[in-house]
Amino acid sequence: MAQTVIGKRFRSVFVASLASMSISYVLILTDNIVAGQFVGEDAVAAMTLVSPIVTLVSFLSYMVADGLAMMFSYAKGHNDRDKANDLFGMGTIGSVASGVLLTIVFVAFDKQILSVWKISPELMTYALDYYHGLMFLSLPMMLNIYFYTIYIAEGEENVCVQASAAMFVVNVVLDVLLGQHFGVVGIGVATTVGNLVSFLWHVPYLFSKKCQLKFVRYWNNREFAQGIFYSWYHSMDTLCLTLLPLIFAQFTLWRFGEDNLIVVTVIINLVTLLITIYTGIVDCLQPMICQYHAENALHSVTKTMRLGISSTIAVTLAIIVFGFVFAEFLPGLFGVNREEVLYADCVLAARIFLPFTLFLGVVLMFANYYIYIERLNFGAVLKFLLLLILPSAGMFAGVYGQWQMWLGVGLSFVVSLIVNKLLTRNKFGLMLIDPRKLSQQFSFDTEAAKENFGALMSALEKYFSRTKFPLGRKNFLTAAIAELFHAYAFRNEKPFQLEISIIPTENAMTIIFRDNGKATSPLVGNVSPRLRQIFDSVREKKYMIDGDENKLVVVV
Repeated sequence: MAQTVIGKRFRSVFVASLASMSISYVLILTDNIVAGQFVGEDAVAAMTLVSPIVTLVSFLSYMVADGLAMMFSYAKGHNDRDKANDLFGMGTIGSVASGVLLTIVFVAFDKQILSVWKISPELMTYALDYYHGLMFLSLPMMLNIYFYTIYIAEGEENVCVQASAAMFVVNVVLDVLLGQHFGVVGIGVATTVGNLVSFLWHVPYLFSKKCQLKFVRYWNNREFAQGIFYSWYHSMDTLCLTLLPLIFAQFTLWRFGEDNLIVVTVIINLVTLLITIYTGIVDCLQPMICQYHAENALHSVTKTMRLGISSTIAVTLAIIVFGFVFAEFLPGLFGVNREEVLYADCVLAARIFLPFTLFLGVVLMFANYYIYIERLNFGAVLKFLLLLILPSAGMFAGVYGQWQMWLGVGLSFVVSLIVNKLLTRNKFGLMLIDPRKLSQQFSFDTEAAKENFGALMSALEKYFSRTKFPLGRKNFLTAAIAELFHAYAFRNEKPFQLEISIIPTENAMTIIFRDNGKATSPLVGNVSPRLRQIFDSVREKKYMIDGDENKLVVVV
């Protein structure tokens, strides 16, 4: 990955997101292992029945968090820190209110909720215990997920990783201690306390000197509804992944019988694992693309999306190789005996399906990208095609046999990429970026060191040679960028990365200096007379600090 401001920011969020997603999955596995070891198989079955409550709380948490985080990043892209803080405050209030409301519902209607399951009294006892351990989960989980999402957008993913690690340690320790002495109710309590500890871990940062977030008591019904609206589009994958297993299961029951449901279970678990990893990559794309889209920095958007796609391909290829090597062990994880015919069916299904997941990951990245650049309906249609409609159609190849079913589902991902290319062929390609507008903008990545000044000036000269700006404007921009570069390059610190962008509009020119050095504006302190003279005449200048990058915006 290139040593650029954007590359470093993406890499930092990428590692943090994958770490947090991995911790979440390991925790689910740990809960089941502890229940199986200390209580019994019936306890695990009962926990599986109640676990949709945790999924529901998580889904509703992201319905509050995702859309507001997108709007938060748009506000930062518009250089409006006050609006970003308003949105942060509103989201916190919304998360508290939603968490309290859900808790009241879970406490008041426990019998009605549990009566949905028609199960034996023995299983109901375990289900009731686990449910009671989770009754107060809503508030800490909603706040934990909201703060995690906002901190990622703020560039403070290190705090998120620390909070996730704290949740992991507390949850695992309490799982063993409480699960051993109090059964599944203790495991439920461990999950609740783990989320509470993770949320509380986020809080001290708000009072640190480097924190730019400010809690503001702010509420706007229209803006909150807009956040939910954005979240709905972003969360469609969850809805599709809820429906798709049901469709596969019904078809398998009709065509092959209930014994073959284990094959569906293996494939769906593979898909869920992959979607979780892709969600980690999407968490990297969201704050960056939303911010750069709001800036209209098309080169920055393009560079970020290329990093997302290349990371998706690299991770998927690694999983495909790993899956092929260890496919023989997959069915055993789900209790299938090696001597059974179904064992070979599971292995064959996994090996047929895995290569096509490369297309799944790429198209899912584009679907989320379209939502981030506010082509909402375009992204929604692509998600439904990719995760529901086309796989359901491909599934009917199973009338010819089971391996044909998974071949058909895999080919549906290829078809979705073809459909995406067809839909965008008259809209400037998959990125939906007008190449003419892209060519009118300038972007240059470099290290803030004086020996790179010549390369910057050469790139600027080539850019201005193909534009029709007035000569006076070209000279002013060149002088401004040259003086700013020297202000960065002669800092008393080790070299750091810079991205220098020029974004022309009808009435103005915007220069953006993006850096990952110390948070120090080059326009304050010991400023050269020449630099001060130049920037006293500009329309606007603003320096903004983030966790992963700092941004100087100058409008001339």
